[in-house]
Amino acid sequence: MLVLGRGLALRGCHAREAFPARGLGNTVGVEPQAAMVAESPPATMRFNHEPVAAVDDGQSARLHRWIWAAAIAAVALLVVLRNLICLSGSPPGMYVDESSIAYNAWTIAHFGVDEHGIHFPLFFEAFGEYKNPIYVYSVAALAKFLPMSATVERLPAAIFGLLVVAFLTAAAWRLTGSRAFTIGTLILTALTPWLVIESRVGFETISWVALLSGALWCLASRRPTPRQFGLAGVFLAFAIFGYTTARLEVGLIAIAIALAWGVQRTPGWWRVLVPIALGYAALGTYALLNPGALTARFAYLNIWADGAPINVVAGRFVTNYFTSIGPRFLFLSGDANPRQNTQIGGMLLWVMAPLLAAGILVCWERRGEPLIRFLVLGIVFAPVAAALTFIESGHALRASGMLPFLILLAVIGGDGIRRAVRGRTGLGLAVTGVLAAGTLTQGVFFTVDLYTAYPNLAGPAFDTGEVAAITIAHDEAAGHHVYLSSTLDPPYIDAFLAYLPPPPSRDVTDNQTPGLAALGMTAMPPNQAEHEASAGDMLVLAQTDPAPAGNWVLVATERSPANPIDESAARPVLEAVYRLG
Repeated sequence: MLVLGRGLALRGCHAREAFPARGLGNTVGVEPQAAMVAESPPATMRFNHEPVAAVDDGQSARLHRWIWAAAIAAVALLVVLRNLICLSGSPPGMYVDESSIAYNAWTIAHFGVDEHGIHFPLFFEAFGEYKNPIYVYSVAALAKFLPMSATVERLPAAIFGLLVVAFLTAAAWRLTGSRAFTIGTLILTALTPWLVIESRVGFETISWVALLSGALWCLASRRPTPRQFGLAGVFLAFAIFGYTTARLEVGLIAIAIALAWGVQRTPGWWRVLVPIALGYAALGTYALLNPGALTARFAYLNIWADGAPINVVAGRFVTNYFTSIGPRFLFLSGDANPRQNTQIGGMLLWVMAPLLAAGILVCWERRGEPLIRFLVLGIVFAPVAAALTFIESGHALRASGMLPFLILLAVIGGDGIRRAVRGRTGLGLAVTGVLAAGTLTQGVFFTVDLYTAYPNLAGPAFDTGEVAAITIAHDEAAGHHVYLSSTLDPPYIDAFLAYLPPPPSRDVTDNQTPGLAALGMTAMPPNQAEHEASAGDMLVLAQTDPAPAGNWVLVATERSPANPIDESAARPVLEAVYRLG
């Protein structure tokens, strides 16, 4: 290497390699160094240009980074706004499970007990099942400072949904090191229908998906560090208490980690198991102290609950399993329940189909890598919990553990496509354009539907108007009794949510009857209420209840929200309020 002046180096073995020999003319007898200087290009020329080029390159790289950072920040801001705007309007109303979470969160925040008077329970009893604590306590943290409403109850879902986007986007950066792929993953994840709905409905499921995504972010490298394994274990330990299916799925994920990294004796891989074991120890202790509490609902949802023979049960499992991973559920029609899908497509965007197919091919090529083995095992195990229950056309909540794995498989598939078209600029631009256009087109269509047609469609599924109808009846009663039709989704919890009566101070089995009595209300079949009511009493009927006979006067009705872009859309009556006499 030849050094000319301070800070300037020309790579080569000798000066002759740096500056090829030329005729030296009258330099015979001149000292070699002088001869070289005489015929060499002036060092000042290089000094004048190389530093300027280096400065320009540095400024260009810095500007490039700022542009990408600004683009990612702008997209992220739009996602935040989308998640927070109109939480109480799309979907409308509050489903009974949301009302239960809201009221129990309020009682915990202000009294330290649940609706049954139990101090800071690990699980919350409601309607014959036990709700998981992560989401309820997240709402309670907000209820301590904010007045309870549908927006407050759903705000943790929006935040957990943003965490899913953040974790999976960060995982994509780790996997690819590409800014383009990072922002692409951000957009794709944020527009995925499965995640959008779960980010707007106040159910426990989204907390499990967020914690799982956090664990995958920790593990999304070719060789996670011991600290990353330990942090992933913490995420998964808390996930056990995020949603019911996670109690099984976290154990399966632990097996996948052992088969992927444990078999290769990756340093520190076992650290993931320590927090998970502690989580299961806490779960097991609760189960021993409260026999049947954690399995009550599963006892009548499982595929052998009807006593079917083993071959029938096995057939149901296989059918359910392939329903969850099939194209009809993922891309065409999705979950048939409007509480879990907008009914205009599947759970994923169509553009993910080629990405997932490419991801499968890449996984086969890289099948020897621990991360790839873990990802494949995670996808194989993810539908198991849902397949153990009756899911009909697919169940988005019980199969939600699939979503983060599928997003990462799509990222790997996209990276494989990038490598396949490397060097072919035209083809690369064409593929990128098609994928981007498909993502944005379907994403925009889905988003417009989310705020227009979907609220009208989902109104009946979310008990829309039930709280309002109970409030009208109570206010119009003027001291008279209010009868609530028992065909309403457990109406007591909506009445409690509307008026927030203090919970019992001690553990009680029946909190509904005395709680409603304190509000001047009773829940019973409508025909019985018609016979027991006195003049001036109020009656709240569900959509399926017939109008009362006799001297009942219609006071108010509650309907599904209007569709702002289709005035002809039907708005059925969901609840009706009557007064006797």
